[in-house]
Amino acid sequence: MGNDRDPLTIDDDQENRLAKFCLDHASVCAFRLDPEGSILYANRNACDSLGYSQTELLNMSVFDIDPVIDREMWPHAWQTLYDDGSVTFEGQHRRKDGTIFPVEVTATPIEFDGCCYCLALIKDITEQKRVYESLRTAQFIFDKAPLGIFLIRDGGYIINVNDHACLYLGYSREELCQMNVLEFDRGYSPQEIDQIWLRQQQVQGIDTFETIHRRKDGTDIPVEVSGILLDFDNIPYSVSFVKDISERKEAEKQRIKMEAQMREAQKMESLGTLAGGIAHDFNNILGAILGYAELAQLVCPADSNYREYITHINKAGHRAKELVQQILLFSRQGSSKKGPVDVSRVVDEALKLIKASLPANIEILASIPQNLAPVFANEIHIHQIIMNLCTNAYHAMKSAGGMLNVGLTPITIQNHDVKSFPEMNPGNYLKLYISDTGCGIPPDLINRIFDPYFTTKPTGEGTGLGLSTIHGIVKDHGGEIKVYSEVGIGTTFHVFLPIADATVETAVEKVELLPTGSGCILFVDDEKSLIDLGRDLLGRLGYQVETRASGIDAIEAFRVDPQKFDLVISDMTMPKMTGDEMVRQIKAIRPDIPIILCSGFSERIHSQATEAIGISAVLMKPVIYADLAQTVHRVLKIDS
Repeated sequence: MGNDRDPLTIDDDQENRLAKFCLDHASVCAFRLDPEGSILYANRNACDSLGYSQTELLNMSVFDIDPVIDREMWPHAWQTLYDDGSVTFEGQHRRKDGTIFPVEVTATPIEFDGCCYCLALIKDITEQKRVYESLRTAQFIFDKAPLGIFLIRDGGYIINVNDHACLYLGYSREELCQMNVLEFDRGYSPQEIDQIWLRQQQVQGIDTFETIHRRKDGTDIPVEVSGILLDFDNIPYSVSFVKDISERKEAEKQRIKMEAQMREAQKMESLGTLAGGIAHDFNNILGAILGYAELAQLVCPADSNYREYITHINKAGHRAKELVQQILLFSRQGSSKKGPVDVSRVVDEALKLIKASLPANIEILASIPQNLAPVFANEIHIHQIIMNLCTNAYHAMKSAGGMLNVGLTPITIQNHDVKSFPEMNPGNYLKLYISDTGCGIPPDLINRIFDPYFTTKPTGEGTGLGLSTIHGIVKDHGGEIKVYSEVGIGTTFHVFLPIADATVETAVEKVELLPTGSGCILFVDDEKSLIDLGRDLLGRLGYQVETRASGIDAIEAFRVDPQKFDLVISDMTMPKMTGDEMVRQIKAIRPDIPIILCSGFSERIHSQATEAIGISAVLMKPVIYADLAQTVHRVLKIDS
């Protein structure tokens, strides 16, 4: 008798066994719980995941494996489940070894044979959580990195950016992700961007370059870009790390500026040393010129025509002497003394020098009233102001010619003028104005013209120190300098100098009776012309003179008969042995011998040094005959 049952038909027992088989082999943990939280069923995956046997789990409750929920919370949770139906949430489970791991729970209420149960499907999400945390950390680092980071596709289109990129450019993430790098990169053209992209494809590693990015507000910022090419799903991407290098660029500018200033300072120091050396030699030449001119004046009859010629030689020599003093001031080896100065006379003398050097296409218009009140100043510095400003005017007009206007006028600054002259005290001033009809100064440069080392002249034609020096001189005199300029019209400088209370002593040519004397003088100098001049000048004053051409010879002569000499006069700068060293050795032989040192310049000669080695007086070269006579007479009288 055949079996009439359908082979595909499954009876209830088979159905139950199949359902249990499926649950046991499910890839998730499966639990069936009763209303008290007891575990009525746990599949094989649940046993493996928690480390318990099935027998152990069936004797446990949900409170043994869930570290969060407890018996007091359970009734409410059970009721909520039945009220809401199936729910999915994240929780935690505790393994047999005590470790806790994250799980995703899908709980479903079920009823069977009038009883209520909960079917819970549990998924271990440890790896999912790890990946998520890794991604979250990576995103956090991406967003909070102190560099701008751009993810860029071929063609320069931006896919993603971090927070810093948005911050320094001033755009939102949404705005930047709709832009192309060409919209804010101002350092490269589209063709150059393409070349960079191709270069990154060829370079194995990071490609670094500098460019300029423009912010949303229109300002530019220098940046350093380090780009690397990545391939994802056969699509090339460029990851660019962008660093703001504004501070570095500014530091580089300052470094270059400081190096330039240092080079200028070194050059100025070298020029100063050179100027000092030239001044020494020139002073010796001037000493001979002025000395013999004075001798010639002494022997020349008062009614002789030659006397006028000699007077002009003397004046030129004194002007040269002042020029040497200016060179020494430049080399910081001279002293600056102030007194009442007739600025009208100084301007007249300066203009005579300037006229000789100006081309025919530049005309001078001078308005220099006489008998103006004097200013308390250093005459050499006033001469320097005039020469410098007139020279600048010449440079502004030398190509097309023009008019150089120079004038002096007295003015009074009242209390109500303070707004126009905030750095000047009310009082009486002399205003020197020097204007030209040259090219003028652009508005963006006029506020910088007094800055050290700033110049608009081509390389090699200016140091940038002229106007800054003039500014310093005017301030040192308690005055003010102002400039007015218009491009294509010309430039005017106004120099305000406070008027002095004292009067200027008028130079009147007179015959001065020089003091004479007697005694033996040892005269030491390495210049033969000055030795001969010293012998003649001192001999005319009544003194007996012995001369030596070096410090060593002078010491030997003095050692032979120290009591023979009443006075020693020596040059400071001589070969083999300097004047101060000679003084020390002579003083060691005879401490009471008076000594006069003559110097064109020397940092070693100052009051403390001269007192320390016992020098009676110092005469600055070129030595004037009257100064020599007065000093010798005073020293011998004091020490007699």
